[in-house]
Amino acid sequence: MNKKALCIGNAAYPEESLRNPVNDADALSLKLKALGFECDLQRDATIKDMQTALRQFATNLEDCEVGLFFFAGHGMQIEGDNYLTATDTDFGAEMDAKYSSLPLNKVIEVLEKGANATSIIILDACRNNPYERRWRGVGSRGLAPVYAPKGTIIAFATSPGQVANDGDGGNGSFTAALLKHIGTQNITVEDLFKRVRNTLSAATSAKQVSWEHTSLMGDFFFNPAVVTEDFVAEYSQQARADSGFECVAGRPLSEIIGKLRSHDWYKQNAAVTALGSAALSAATKDELFVLGRNLYQAACGKSNKAEEYLSALALKLGALGPEVAFHVLSGSLYEIYFDSHDRFRERKKTEKLDDTFLLEDAKEFCRSFDFIAQSLIPYQKQLFYVPGTKRDVLVDVVNTRPSKEKSKVLSILFDGQDVFYAADGETLIANTKTKFHLAHTVAEFEEELLDQMATPRRRLHVTYSENTGKETSIVVPCSYRIQRLST
Repeated sequence: MNKKALCIGNAAYPEESLRNPVNDADALSLKLKALGFECDLQRDATIKDMQTALRQFATNLEDCEVGLFFFAGHGMQIEGDNYLTATDTDFGAEMDAKYSSLPLNKVIEVLEKGANATSIIILDACRNNPYERRWRGVGSRGLAPVYAPKGTIIAFATSPGQVANDGDGGNGSFTAALLKHIGTQNITVEDLFKRVRNTLSAATSAKQVSWEHTSLMGDFFFNPAVVTEDFVAEYSQQARADSGFECVAGRPLSEIIGKLRSHDWYKQNAAVTALGSAALSAATKDELFVLGRNLYQAACGKSNKAEEYLSALALKLGALGPEVAFHVLSGSLYEIYFDSHDRFRERKKTEKLDDTFLLEDAKEFCRSFDFIAQSLIPYQKQLFYVPGTKRDVLVDVVNTRPSKEKSKVLSILFDGQDVFYAADGETLIANTKTKFHLAHTVAEFEEELLDQMATPRRRLHVTYSENTGKETSIVVPCSYRIQRLST
């Protein structure tokens, strides 16, 4: 992911210097670089420096997905608008200060017009500004609330109209709290700032409460939990493709795999039963991985012994030992997303997904979910649910008001994007005139959502624009696709 940041820390104000803004910008810049951002750092910037840096930042946003702007220093509001002051801002009069500072609205506009889908603005700029007292009362101290365009989150060091603490240590109180949490793995940016708010409140005895305005449509993680590519390299290409894996005569596990591949229930059931006495500890990791794939395949094919195995998967794997369990479960998870030629499945194999994903919360099996998450990195923009994230999938269904207990689905929104496509995978249902429709119960429709979105049942939450009940028939085209990206 291409991520760009601009960090500005201004402390060397005439007569009234601050202690920590430069430290804040330095420290956050280092953190952001460690988290994969390309970062431009400006220390004690003049208004010309700030304007030049912002113009370059606008250019940098032309080819990035996430843009982040950070400012630490004096901020002020004039007639309801916010301004970020430079080290050479003219504080002699209100108008002079206004036109020798950087308007926050300009920063917002630069990020809004960039190619980046996600914009993050962080302002530790609500410090008590003594210059304002020269030309007005303290009633307008701090920064004013602002409008956050679509895809933007704006985080303030304190609530509107209040002022922030410059901090007793090496950083401002707000930035110190931010630095403490920004590296936490697998939390959304909104949850990050909730943690910052709690830490900040505790550190300042509730005197300072941070604040955010947000219109983000999707989730952003500063530090998503992934593992190294060594996991993917655990298995040979033949094992990952499965169809290229040769079963070796005389090796007990290879013979079991051969029977599981037979598509003959009698042979498959006998193979699963034989697993109880097989010496799995002597098997290779490739054999165990392919075993996991074929166990899942057999269960999806209705082998009752394989289905029983999947329904008691935690118990079965727990008896195998951690290394054996890791390889078997990794194979089962891989089978959900990749076909026998190691191609990413257009339609995921979800028949036993819920049984398998019940293990997602168990610490002893987390390595397998790390493995599959790593394997899926090239395809994450196509996924609704990434294994191991344990995040809810929120879907908004735009439907017509029920008429004679029937309601037609017009669009299906995920992260603000319509994902309801015609069978060609290119045309949104909203842009087509479909002649033939089917009526489903709400339960049947949501089962189809689970299948096409490859999402664990407990993670999916569906909201309808018009109220529906169990008796409502949900009307959809005879054929359709739910996908994040058009083909």
